[in-house]
Amino acid sequence: MPLPKLLNSFLELKDDFLDFVYPQHCAICKKHLNREEKDVCDACWNSLVTLPDPFCPYCRSFYEPGTTECCFCQSVNGTIGDRRIFMVRSLGRFDDYYKELIHRFKYAKKIPLGRRLGQRLGETINGNSDFLESDFLIPVPLHKSRYRERGFNQSEVVAEEISKITGVSVLKDVLKRKKNTKDQTNLSPQQREENVRGAFVVTAPEMINAKSIILVDDVITTGATLSECARMLKQAGAERILGTTIAVVTD
Repeated sequence: MPLPKLLNSFLELKDDFLDFVYPQHCAICKKHLNREEKDVCDACWNSLVTLPDPFCPYCRSFYEPGTTECCFCQSVNGTIGDRRIFMVRSLGRFDDYYKELIHRFKYAKKIPLGRRLGQRLGETINGNSDFLESDFLIPVPLHKSRYRERGFNQSEVVAEEISKITGVSVLKDVLKRKKNTKDQTNLSPQQREENVRGAFVVTAPEMINAKSIILVDDVITTGATLSECARMLKQAGAERILGTTIAVVTD
């Protein structure tokens, strides 16, 4: 078994043991969880608000069903030239609930919780032909030092679950992060763009030439990371880029 998968299996076994010894509470309502529940109680999980449609990554307005471009951007700004990303589909808004779940997934290493979020995200795009007709899912990569520190790539976990539901294959190691960027959390939109500029490289352009790609990440804030990834993929010959994330920051 490859080392990353072995580590993930160990983390999951550790969580199962701790849950058995120390009964857990719901990440959202803090209610005691029963043995069948994991991280989030059924009531809170079923009450999580899911966004209804894909949205424009530039103005964040929802696409009307059946449309192929953002009518709002077109009417306000005229035709946008190089639209790197066609559309984005997120599971929910980055409110306190989603923030807590993503934080537990990424930093408390709750990989089963990340898988549940990935499955739910896959279900939301499973009926959308724009996504289902794509050739590959590409998770936004971590720098190798960040990967060693965390032990897993959260975007890769989510992408694998989306793939199981949609049938779109995950393409790994074609997009790599060559620069260990700063954490984006406290940076301004301009600083975010500067921070990720030149951070990614496409290692096998022949794999994505003329292909439709879905970029997968945990959160879209300003869109700087997804946009820079899309820029490199398009330079390497990708035809169309879509995005999907667990949550979107709308404030």
